[in-house]
Amino acid sequence: MTKDTSNTRRVMLAVTEASSLQVLWRTAMEHMSGERAELITVFVRDDRWRRAASLPFTEEVSRASGGSMNFTPERAEEVDRDVVMRTQGRLQQLATDSQIQSAFEILAEHEAMRLHEFVRSESDLLIAPSYFKRRPFYSELARLKCRILLIDAKNMITDPEDY
Repeated sequence: MTKDTSNTRRVMLAVTEASSLQVLWRTAMEHMSGERAELITVFVRDDRWRRAASLPFTEEVSRASGGSMNFTPERAEEVDRDVVMRTQGRLQQLATDSQIQSAFEILAEHEAMRLHEFVRSESDLLIAPSYFKRRPFYSELARLKCRILLIDAKNMITDPEDY
């Protein structure tokens, strides 16, 4: 990241496992072009995984075989780690291809208040999928002291190439 932050605007990209990284990345690049800006991607973990995994009757169905097995907290953690690693790797590749330095942070939904830590000025920008409006943490996003750009959900179809 840039050491002199006095004239540097911060662009924050909020993503989940269901986000189309290409669409969000392209939007971030459009808003960073021609400016001194730094990029921080915040992966927002879906708390519902852990809640579902804690229920005794929750099962995971295999896409390949159609068989099912118990969906445990350990399995939820494994799936979550895999999704975060693939997302971070894809974003790192996009940053390398774009010759952009970026940071990657992970927050659980219940930690949404920590997003305030990333905002430095009202000129900062948070780019997020519009389906965030339906998530419980949206009320915390709406209180951020920066510009917020929600990308329409119809453009947010997850592409296998995002991973």
